[in-house]
Amino acid sequence: MGYAITGLRHAYKKDLSFRLELHVVLPAYLILGWFLAPFQAWELIVYIFSYLLILIVELVNTAFETMLDKLHPEKHDTIGKSKDISSSAVLLAFVFAAVVCTTLLLTRLSATEVVNISRQFV
Repeated sequence: MGYAITGLRHAYKKDLSFRLELHVVLPAYLILGWFLAPFQAWELIVYIFSYLLILIVELVNTAFETMLDKLHPEKHDTIGKSKDISSSAVLLAFVFAAVVCTTLLLTRLSATEVVNISRQFV
């Protein structure tokens, strides 16, 4: 547990993206959650997971990029591509979170319209 907490502290101190996700995305998530409430249990789990997934993938991305920078400090095309691919995982986590938030928002705003739209595709 101590190593994990040390890792979180290190990520917070050294990684701007991680700090932004805590200081900008978390408050936005909390505000949106206040508007979306009340949640059913499964909605709350998916909503919380969608935010935690962003943090988890960002931590893995940071660890991967830090390792690559240490092992291969000079600029290298393949290393750059690997880091770009790792960053794209963070982007996909944000896309997942956006889909979750949009879906929850749409179900609150117009539950009957969402049902009617889904019936058209069945």
